[in-house]
Amino acid sequence: MINSLKKLGNAILTALIYLLAFLPSIFMRLLYRGQVKYTDPSAKQTMKQGAVLIANHKSHKDGFFIPMLLFPRRVFVLVTRKWYDKRFLKPLFERLPYIPIDLTQPDASWMSAAEEALKKGKCVLIFPEGKLERNGKHEPFNSGFLLPVKHLGVPVIPMAIKGDYRLFHRQMLVVGKPERIELNQKGRLSAILHTASEQCEREVFCLAEEADDERKNEELEELIDSPLS
Repeated sequence: MINSLKKLGNAILTALIYLLAFLPSIFMRLLYRGQVKYTDPSAKQTMKQGAVLIANHKSHKDGFFIPMLLFPRRVFVLVTRKWYDKRFLKPLFERLPYIPIDLTQPDASWMSAAEEALKKGKCVLIFPEGKLERNGKHEPFNSGFLLPVKHLGVPVIPMAIKGDYRLFHRQMLVVGKPERIELNQKGRLSAILHTASEQCEREVFCLAEEADDERKNEELEELIDSPLS
């Protein structure tokens, strides 16, 4: 009886947390005018089958904003233990699709959780920079994000988040072309991963530059169309 009540209580708490997570997503979409642009329509179908999503990292809001834009697809997000273990956030992270990773020491536990999600056809979002961009300058990619790709052969989808999360200004997510990366060729694994990681890095920040130009053009058009101009 006690166990049944505990399970019921946990189910109710989980449902409440999902509701509390869903409601702010509506406000974020309205406040930041979120928009998704697919440069290749095949990305939508690829996401239904499972893929590793990689993106630049501009803000702590990214890990919530990107899955919200991709809703109703269920996207698992890697989050550092620094945030995952915070007392007021941990109950949320434990019941939502977030995977903790310890960046202070070698940690393979995230890989098992990520691969389990990928095997079920889910997407896993990773920020390969491992830290936030500072003053508009991006950090080099850490190649570890490619290990689940090597193990499972899943595709990689590059993405770029653009905008500064200013209220009522367009916040854009640009989704690139899915890539099948061959990582099982002969040679030193670290070198193979490093080369592939650099290629992925170029694709992500190329998308970011294109999105930045497009966003600036939109702002100029809004100024021109404004009755005050």
